[in-house]
Amino acid sequence: MTLSSKVIVVALSVLVICTAATFYTAPLTTLWLNNMHWLTTNTACLVLAVLGYLGASPAHRPFKRWFVIATLAYFTGGILWVFEVFTRHADFPEQSDIFYPMMGPCLIIGFIIALRSQLSHSKSWAFIIDALSFSMAILGYILISYLPKSADVTPVQLAVLTAYPVSMLSAALVSLLLIPYLRPTWMMPWLLLSAGLTLEGLCWMQWNLNALNHLPQTSLLINAGFSVADLLIGGGLYGWQVRIATQGAYLQQCRRLRNWIPMIAFVFGLSSLLMVWWQSGPHPYAYHVAIASVVAILVFSAIRQSILLGESEKLLRAEKRLAEKDKEYLQLSRTDPLTGLHNRIAMLNMLEHAVINAASDSGMVTLLILDLRHFQSINDSFDHKTGDAFLREISQRLQYINHECGELGRVHGDKFALIIPHHKTDSQLMQLANNLCSIVHKPVLINDHELILDACIGISIYPRDADNAEQLTRNANTALTHAKRSGQHSFFFYRKEQTRQAQNRFTLDIQLRKAIKKQEFFLLFQPIFSLEQDDPPRIASVEALIRWKTAKGETICPADFIPYAEQSGLIVPIGEWVITEAFRHLSILVQSNKTPIGLSINISPRQFRDHHLPLHIAEQLKRNALSPALVTLEITESAVFDHEEQALEILQQLKATGVRISLDDFGVGNSSLFKLKHLPLDELKIDRAFMLDVPESSADSEIVSTIVKTARILGISVVVEGIETQAQLDFLRTTECDCIQGFLLGRPMPVENIQALLKQAQAASSA
Repeated sequence: MTLSSKVIVVALSVLVICTAATFYTAPLTTLWLNNMHWLTTNTACLVLAVLGYLGASPAHRPFKRWFVIATLAYFTGGILWVFEVFTRHADFPEQSDIFYPMMGPCLIIGFIIALRSQLSHSKSWAFIIDALSFSMAILGYILISYLPKSADVTPVQLAVLTAYPVSMLSAALVSLLLIPYLRPTWMMPWLLLSAGLTLEGLCWMQWNLNALNHLPQTSLLINAGFSVADLLIGGGLYGWQVRIATQGAYLQQCRRLRNWIPMIAFVFGLSSLLMVWWQSGPHPYAYHVAIASVVAILVFSAIRQSILLGESEKLLRAEKRLAEKDKEYLQLSRTDPLTGLHNRIAMLNMLEHAVINAASDSGMVTLLILDLRHFQSINDSFDHKTGDAFLREISQRLQYINHECGELGRVHGDKFALIIPHHKTDSQLMQLANNLCSIVHKPVLINDHELILDACIGISIYPRDADNAEQLTRNANTALTHAKRSGQHSFFFYRKEQTRQAQNRFTLDIQLRKAIKKQEFFLLFQPIFSLEQDDPPRIASVEALIRWKTAKGETICPADFIPYAEQSGLIVPIGEWVITEAFRHLSILVQSNKTPIGLSINISPRQFRDHHLPLHIAEQLKRNALSPALVTLEITESAVFDHEEQALEILQQLKATGVRISLDDFGVGNSSLFKLKHLPLDELKIDRAFMLDVPESSADSEIVSTIVKTARILGISVVVEGIETQAQLDFLRTTECDCIQGFLLGRPMPVENIQALLKQAQAASSA
């Protein structure tokens, strides 16, 4: 049982015991029993108010503090009353008559503080006026009830007698008025408090009427009523809190009730006037009091309505501004702020409408999505303002060429979309796409910089390629992806094969990520042989070659997954694994063989551009205690010559680690012998394509011979790939080539086989 429950049980027990005992005691003892349960319930009321304050949230404490002050004032009045009874004071008013009526005003102050924390300034004033209206009606009603019997009391005594019920009943009505204003979720404490204050006020009113009529002031019902009212007030103050409901129907009902409050107050005040007419021999001032209360209520109602009318006008102005802002927002939400074109949301809506109309009319809708190649380079090289100016210029050009063609919009970054809601043949669409690409390719002059970019376009057609707008958009984007990957065509029509390829890439992406996580890769090593003039070839180094063995046991060759890994960026973690694993195997080979052996590792273009590569190489060399001179990094021509300045910087960082650099697949790209002297290279690896027709083709034989001789002049060693015949081997002996590699001498094999070959070579040399 909680402390509050214990307090209520104790006070209720005292009340029941004392009330029951009054049936069997003398009048003087009854007076003391009444005072006992009055003081007990007063104390319980104060304790419950304090407990409610201590358990309240910081937001509720400001008004609950006034609840404690109210109950403390009433408790003080009770203490003084007991003291007056002890000392048999018969004067009226006494000190207790000052503190008792203070409960109502203090509670009302707390109510107003709670109200102002939740409502606007104008609504708070409207509530205060409503409270004054009801207080005036209550005051008029009580005065009219008291005046006919007040011939023997002074004005001060009449004021005190009136203050008791007016303060309590006004607080009760204010508590009820708060409900439609604050819309509480849990009304039980509010109803308990209003019931307690009403009962308290009625008991005081009857007590005072008995005094004015010279009747006994005490009775069993009145005496018990005071204590029950105290407990109701204490329980209400303990649980009273402001939690606003959110149910729409409930809020609407509260709003309607709030609008009827002035009418209810007027009817209440008018009842006082009717009571005067029905009374026999009314007091001379009763008419004046009744009329004054009714007039005051009407005045208050007029003031209230004017305040709310002003707020309504402000609300209407705010709603008007909000409607204007909503219109502006709607416009902005459908327009791209940079180019003034339709944005992505607007384009999707228009595309859906176009597809629906085409479906009903057996028509056709074409969607073209245009992307600017390498647009990010403008932002990187200059700034975003330059990029924005470029986009504005391109959007104006596209609007001009496409004025009567369809709806144009900017759907994302440097991506534009064109919706053509009428029939066009494929040749017409090709002509339009060519025109769009041509106009984009024209130079754009911004801040004395001439900027030129290419465009790529994906084209999808309803109903040939899709059944709805979403699928049409997805297919156009798929075609755009193929256009971006192709270096030959600027636009692509959607084909179903593109979706299958995209799905295959997605599946491969998932499988590759799982393979990286589960380490499904393994390495094979292909020997590289040094070529002497008279001696047989001997193993000089090995090339690490990655393979993938899936969970199903299927072995996948690099040609099937390395290109996608390069494109997706997964080649970087795969390449790091290859370096780590290859260095580990090399360390074992070096330790188990007397003759040092080299290691060649292929570095992909994307891995080559990773700025962590030199650091990773250095860490693995140190971890495996390897000499950097044993390691050769094979880097393709495209990785070096596509971005020569950046590549030169990375090559210098790699050379700083001590490793050797080999230019792989030499001769099949854009490299030239002239460029070689500017690069820190140790080795050239001639591609197998040159050896296919050697020595039968004199031209190919001369090319290979020339490359070998030029490399020797530059101080660069040469490795020739693709040696598969004895004739090729005999030819290369005449060219003074350094090393060879191919199936004739050794296929890719596990590291254990490499180790066995090395031991055989050592045994042969020892013999």
